[in-house]
Amino acid sequence: MSPQNYWTLLPSELVLSVLIYLHPKDVSSFSMTSSFFRDLVYSTNDTYLWRQLMLCRFDDPRRSYPLVSAGPSSTPPEIDWKTKVQERTNAEIIAFCDHGDATKHERKRQQALETFVSIATDAPPFGNGEPSLNLSWLDRVLRESKFLRSPCLPTELQLCSQLRAQLTLTHENGDSEEDRLILKTRRTQSRCYVYDFRRYNRYNDWGPFLPDGNVNWVHVESMINVILMNLRELPDACITTLPPLGLEATRAFSAPGTFRNEDWAGVEGTWRRYVSFMDYRDLFAFNYSNIASGPRNPSFFQDSRFCEATRLIEVKLHLISPDELSFSRYEFHSSYTQHVHNPRYPTLYFAGTTRGLNGREADIEGYVRIAADGTVRWKFFRESPIVAIPNGGKYNRHTLSESILTASSGKSSHGVQVGNIRSAMGILGNYSTADHDEGDPVGPFWLYKVPDDFNGKLLENLL
Repeated sequence: MSPQNYWTLLPSELVLSVLIYLHPKDVSSFSMTSSFFRDLVYSTNDTYLWRQLMLCRFDDPRRSYPLVSAGPSSTPPEIDWKTKVQERTNAEIIAFCDHGDATKHERKRQQALETFVSIATDAPPFGNGEPSLNLSWLDRVLRESKFLRSPCLPTELQLCSQLRAQLTLTHENGDSEEDRLILKTRRTQSRCYVYDFRRYNRYNDWGPFLPDGNVNWVHVESMINVILMNLRELPDACITTLPPLGLEATRAFSAPGTFRNEDWAGVEGTWRRYVSFMDYRDLFAFNYSNIASGPRNPSFFQDSRFCEATRLIEVKLHLISPDELSFSRYEFHSSYTQHVHNPRYPTLYFAGTTRGLNGREADIEGYVRIAADGTVRWKFFRESPIVAIPNGGKYNRHTLSESILTASSGKSSHGVQVGNIRSAMGILGNYSTADHDEGDPVGPFWLYKVPDDFNGKLLENLL
């Protein structure tokens, strides 16, 4: 009797108890050895095998935290364990394939990217300190396959950028020549995107959104790249705090602090906000000048005279009622972004202060809510005094930050929570003026929660 036939004599329960320790690809190979085993793996109505294959390698999807469907009357959908395992196994196989001409594999690549995004979304909330199996698996597959380093097809841009935004350059540390080349190219592309006036208009609510109201992940990724690569150039002595990076920082409830029940978004407490910006003359020249290679040419950022600044600001926020809002002349609710009306996650309004290195405080207000695409959206408003520009109206390196950040009667900012509710990674967004006049200054910011007793120094630095 062949060894294969000996297996058929074993109780099915014993065979299944062995199979759960195999990789799903090996289970598939095993099923091809006989019709008996194929039926055992694929034709049974018992979900035990596929459920165990799933739970041995991934987080229990029943513990995930989907914001869109979450509500008092929502019931978890029935889980198709076999389909989930097969989708994730196929996505892993596709990631490690050499596709050559990606257009010939567009459908498979799209399915793989959608699966990767869903795996990140299905990660359970942060709680007992244990790492997420979903995120560990996803980090390994994307790091080892280098799938996101290959050129993305136009139809894949949003999904690729969403994943890269959540990875926050943790797979590109700049140690290798390949990394340095990738980072240099990506930094220039990101600056071109973030500082392009055309990216901000009423059709995308002057923020990192698409005309249909969904998040523009290309914009979000670009803002992360600009700020993070600026921070990487600063001396270690200047950096007292960094935003949490990597997939683990996208988990629900991973931000520090204690929260009241009504504060579902974790608004109240102490935050740090990194802001990057250009001298306004450079910003204007990049967008409109016909000098050299013309407007919005990437070579603009290769000029040795190019100057970009980074500032770290302290933000303190507390919840208020809508009746307590002071900046009533601003439009608080955009008609371009649909949001979910859910009594479990009502719109929260807040107020507070911001403080820079110079010690000057400014009042800030805003709101946070859940959009129809399941993302948490933040909007901020700040009154700013009009500051007289010294030196006969000329800017210099010492007045750059004041000229950009306070030479207007009001500021507005639009942000997106990267990851799930109360994620440690925080909010990525852009600032502009409240009036949104053509040619008004724009730039990226990164807001993240810190412990209330955090006393790290603030930062003002010109690169």
